[in-house]
Amino acid sequence: MELDLLDKLFEQYGYVHKEHNESVCVYLLNQGMYHGAEVISLDDSDHSKIVNRYSKLGYSTKLQHFKSVEEAEKYLFTGFFNPKTTKADINRRYNEFKDSQLRFYGNSDIEYKYINVPYYVYKDTYSDINQGTKDVVSAILDEISRKGAHLIIVEAAAGFGKTCTAYELYKSFLNSDQNIKPIFTELYNNRNAKQFKYVLWSEIDKEKDTTAKQDIVIYNIKKGRIPLIIDGFDELLSKDIDSGKNDQDDFEQVETMLSTIGELLEGEAKVVLTSRKTAIFAGPEFSDWVENYNGKFDVVRFQIEKPAIREWLSTDRYDNILINKVPIDNISNPVLLTYLRNVSDVEFKELLKQPENITIKYFEQLLNREKQRQNLAIRWEDQMLIFENLARNFADFGINGESRSFVKEMLIDYNRSKLLYYKDTMANGQTLDELADTLTNHALLDRIGNKDYITFINDFVYGYLFGESLIKDGNTFLQKVKVLPENHIYLSLTAFCYLSTDNKLKLWKKINDVRNRLSLKLSIMTDALLLGKIKQTVELTGINSCQFSNVSFESSFCKFSNVSFVDVVFENCFFDTDAFDNTTFTGCKFNNCEVKNIAHDNSKNHVHCYGCDDYKSSFIVDFENINEPPILEDVKKNWEIEILSRYFKVDGRTPKMKYISKLKKEFEGDNIDEIFHVFESLRKQGYIECFGNNSFIKQNGITYYHKQKQL
Repeated sequence: MELDLLDKLFEQYGYVHKEHNESVCVYLLNQGMYHGAEVISLDDSDHSKIVNRYSKLGYSTKLQHFKSVEEAEKYLFTGFFNPKTTKADINRRYNEFKDSQLRFYGNSDIEYKYINVPYYVYKDTYSDINQGTKDVVSAILDEISRKGAHLIIVEAAAGFGKTCTAYELYKSFLNSDQNIKPIFTELYNNRNAKQFKYVLWSEIDKEKDTTAKQDIVIYNIKKGRIPLIIDGFDELLSKDIDSGKNDQDDFEQVETMLSTIGELLEGEAKVVLTSRKTAIFAGPEFSDWVENYNGKFDVVRFQIEKPAIREWLSTDRYDNILINKVPIDNISNPVLLTYLRNVSDVEFKELLKQPENITIKYFEQLLNREKQRQNLAIRWEDQMLIFENLARNFADFGINGESRSFVKEMLIDYNRSKLLYYKDTMANGQTLDELADTLTNHALLDRIGNKDYITFINDFVYGYLFGESLIKDGNTFLQKVKVLPENHIYLSLTAFCYLSTDNKLKLWKKINDVRNRLSLKLSIMTDALLLGKIKQTVELTGINSCQFSNVSFESSFCKFSNVSFVDVVFENCFFDTDAFDNTTFTGCKFNNCEVKNIAHDNSKNHVHCYGCDDYKSSFIVDFENINEPPILEDVKKNWEIEILSRYFKVDGRTPKMKYISKLKKEFEGDNIDEIFHVFESLRKQGYIECFGNNSFIKQNGITYYHKQKQL
């Protein structure tokens, strides 16, 4: 056994090296009321005298016979972190989360089930991008089990399963036979991103279930014994993130937070972040940040897609949805799909008659069951009003949740007359305070992770309630609030996109009244999600990393001038070329899109597409309507070498990922149409692969590049 390593190990855990000779080492630990002595035998000698001596001095003394430093390290980790209790902790916390999901349905026959979701995986600084072939939790565990330090990012749109996936990952450690103790922390929006380091460690301190000092926790995170799961990283992002104004400014807001995590990422550290989809993790600034760590860790990004309805519903129910021509996009939300999976056959058939009412029927059923569960005499419609008020209060304070006592105060202060009325009509004789306390246990609210901290059960529920509160608000809340709660408004958009046209229009009118105060991205998404068409003029700006489904871009309603779309997905969209003037699309995808006014005047320089994909539908050809420029063969070869050279690091041999938008900037001043014609040729030949704004050189492209350079 290497004694210097043994010394360092015990010192790491706070022990003082008291004495040693060729046959024994003694380490002392004085921690609060505990005084311990570890007597380490290095041979077969009798060490009873040493053990007795330290026992008489008041130390809790143990004689140890370690065969290796690794065995000693396992002993110390077990003693300080007690991983035997980990399975019980995971079971308890997972079951609390599961039960909170089942409270919605009030049916003991229903069993919580995590539904596998489609996803993409970005690896090796996004040069390796694949659609997931196994369930996402198993794929994440594969990354955790790989050697080295990994930052694993799980992204999804609001309400599309980030937290459910995080809990499922946490639960998976029940099956681990390793000496390991995962820590699962949840972040909330009422924290200050500038104090992220202290926020993170306060959350870790709640969960680590040990008196171990912070440096010992850090040591074991870096050793890989404490995987760190951080749920809700996006809760600390400001409303201006993804505003489309300045990518560098956006990144600076999260760089401090990421640096706190980056300090942990060395050795065998594994950190899992969940976050809403954001341009931050897909941008060049993030890539540069990763490169600054010189390979200390790698990044793997899991991007969760829309739920596959076939996975959620029985064949019979899925077929009924198709027969009744229910718009799939109107129910492609995990909350609604869970509801449709669990209602009775009779209820299911009734819902299909008026699919636009599925959401309100969901709340009606839930709140009527809540009356029975909590012996509430409050009509379901009034329960809705009470929690709509609470949702607006949260937005007013710019929070996603608060302490139980504060939430109870808000319930009383903003619903006093209604609660007094029901208090007087209830037979159980509850006081006003007791009634408000009962409401803090409501199925719409969640206390998982921190019993004293209350949030809404999920983003869909919160978004719907906040949207309804805006529609019913006669005091023009959005016009009076000093700072627009953009994150909360966006949640209302994502919830209302599943409602009727009439309800969407009502919310659109409320938000449109404050359009001049909205960030550009939120303004455009308000039109897209609620109207299905863009109704505004957009000039001299960029729009990054978002998705448009079933949206019309018509010149009679909108105009885009000198605008750059980067890494944007368009599905089932309609484009009028006259709506665009000098507009570029970089690394965008056009799936099942249509275009009109194809024969426009090329001299107007309407549209340019760089590194975009239309799945061979010829959409881009019609959209651009630009004839391929004639290029001499030797000029083409020179451009090929010049383009491919940008896919290598300074050594000229190590490949790297390249953002198409950056590539375009690097060639400013040259014939950009000619250059990207060559770029597209390289892509068609399979030398370059693109995924959104990310592009990378393939192995045959590397071979081709070196061959051409030698000619």
